[in-house]
Amino acid sequence: RLVIGGDVFGARIYQGYISVEEDTACGVRNGDIIRKVDGEAVEILRDLAFLLDKDDGVHTLTIERGGKEVEYRTDGKDSCHRIVAASRDGAAGIGTVTYINPTDMSFGGLGHGICDETGNPLHLKSGRVTGVIIGGTKKGEKGHPGELSGILTDRTSGEIKSNTGCGIFGKLTDGRVDKSAAVPIATRDEVKEGAASIVSTVKNGKKMTYAVEIYDINKGETGTKCFKVRVTDPALLAIMGGIVRGMSGSPIIQDGKLVGAVTHVMINDPTEGYGIFIENMLNAAQMPMAKAS
Repeated sequence: RLVIGGDVFGARIYQGYISVEEDTACGVRNGDIIRKVDGEAVEILRDLAFLLDKDDGVHTLTIERGGKEVEYRTDGKDSCHRIVAASRDGAAGIGTVTYINPTDMSFGGLGHGICDETGNPLHLKSGRVTGVIIGGTKKGEKGHPGELSGILTDRTSGEIKSNTGCGIFGKLTDGRVDKSAAVPIATRDEVKEGAASIVSTVKNGKKMTYAVEIYDINKGETGTKCFKVRVTDPALLAIMGGIVRGMSGSPIIQDGKLVGAVTHVMINDPTEGYGIFIENMLNAAQMPMAKAS
């Protein structure tokens, strides 16, 4: 039995190294990994920016390129600024909590990974859960997915321990949950076509339940697109036009059981999207269903 989520949360993940995401026109290339500045190891973007801002902007970078280390010498402040702008040490964004295990406050969310431009989950060295101030909403339209926009706060409310293709997982340190609110988990074989509901936070920071319909179920799917979800709730259709970015991870309930989470919106029809079996998320979290409390 797991407590249903539905709350929006912020996620900051650090990959443990600094990667260059585009050619800088000053020698540093897309795909490079910056390991050192003037012999000093760097892992986060803030430290890279601090070191490159020193002196006259002439520094020696130790770069990993194609499995080999090479050195590159910056030639001034302009090249340093370009390198920092083209670099990344992780990612940040918002999503929705799918479930919380009341026995140890472990949680799962998003229903898919936080990915790089190739679609692969970013390597995770460390990560944290933060608060979010919802800044606004953009209603979805055909060809133009909507989104929840928000600002991540400095308040840390948990740790992210894994970033997988089927969701992000960790442990919450801030807040308590009502164990009596926990619901049973449905296996993939229990999921059926027909009426269901999702729990999301899309208006005024309030968690609400909305009616949906499950169809086109693929019982053998081990990834994130296990079945399709069609929004039927007039309120959600009026507010958001259906499913929007930021709703990923919204728990899906059917017959009083947690069956999965929303993962994607269909670009050409925001009233529809995909869902993942909760079984797949728990497998990714390495929490067998038999051990869910």
